Amino acid sequence: MLKEKESLRQKAVELYEKQVPVTTIVRQLGKSKSWFYKWLKRYRTRDNEWYKEDSKRPKKRNNKTSREIELLVVETRKRLEGQPYHQYGPQAIFYELKAQGIDEPPPVWAIARILKRYDMVKNKSNRTYQPKGRTYLYSDFILCHQMDYIGPRYLKGGQGYYAHTIICQDSHFAQAIIQDNCTSHSTCENLIRFWKKAGIPDFLQMDNSISFWGSLRKPTALGKVIRLCLLYRVIPIFIPVREPWRNGIIEHFNRTFQSAVLSRNYTNINELKQSAKEFCEIHNRTHHYSSQEGMTPNQRMALLDYPLKKVSNEYKIPNYNFELEEGEIYVIRLIRSDLKFHLFGLSFKLPDEVQYEYVLGVILTVEHKLKIFKEQKCIAEFPFKLF
Repeated sequence: MLKEKESLRQKAVELYEKQVPVTTIVRQLGKSKSWFYKWLKRYRTRDNEWYKEDSKRPKKRNNKTSREIELLVVETRKRLEGQPYHQYGPQAIFYELKAQGIDEPPPVWAIARILKRYDMVKNKSNRTYQPKGRTYLYSDFILCHQMDYIGPRYLKGGQGYYAHTIICQDSHFAQAIIQDNCTSHSTCENLIRFWKKAGIPDFLQMDNSISFWGSLRKPTALGKVIRLCLLYRVIPIFIPVREPWRNGIIEHFNRTFQSAVLSRNYTNINELKQSAKEFCEIHNRTHHYSSQEGMTPNQRMALLDYPLKKVSNEYKIPNYNFELEEGEIYVIRLIRSDLKFHLFGLSFKLPDEVQYEYVLGVILTVEHKLKIFKEQKCIAEFPFKLF
């Protein structure tokens, strides 16, 4: 198995040296762009054994934590708790101690024990999604952004607002914009603002909000958000209906954002907007994620293993609608007992083999077709005239 992995890495670089396009290489080898650029970087900066794995053997540590370090952990916890929007869990304390110049702070698990010993652990609900046995194959999109709307919410005086949140799946770099509407034009403006900083993704994953799709009265007249995605060669992905956990990264960010920002009282909308802006700046600069090897979003963004293409700073969203560009739109659905693929008011009958299974609908804008896939197999095809 190890030799197969090493051969695959060598093969990728050989193809690259033969000037085969990166997209062709990753598709041919069944790998991601992130994987390819990681090994290309190793090839360029290391010796002849660049394709071999680095040792993952942990360094030895003393198991005892000194009284002085324990008190420093407790003091750091109290200080972080007193700073608005900052994390204060064991991992955050670990990186804060390193930032203070402590070369070898106690490991995260030891910090957790210290906090428990000093009765500083807050119990949280452990409600997590429990799989129901159905195979879900559509959660591994590389270079993907996730977005969502929170709201409508209301200030004390009755003024309504929405929070539009976007996050980069690969780095957890995030943006939260407070606004008084959730129109497609506002959504597009926020996307462009995010893509100017975080780069243009390959995929944009979202729920089934009409603001994102376009219209229920004319479901084949695609809205401005989808057209903007196609303009920038981004594939929109619509997750299964009533399954928000499929957008798990943005949902986790939303919970943190609501707890830190939206749970407070504000005298006006501008005060709330400023708090949201401050939270995102602190989140991107100081929040550490174990899924990012302990890095903050800003740190991870600087070390992504693939090049980012950003929207020009001068670009502004026009008031008119975009032309429909060539591209694909992904719609994921769980097929129930009626055997129908439901799509914003439209439905398409599918064969018995996909009952209680997840399928992927791919809308082809040039061919005006809807193709339904179960895993890699196309099981149905329908005309889908777009306007």
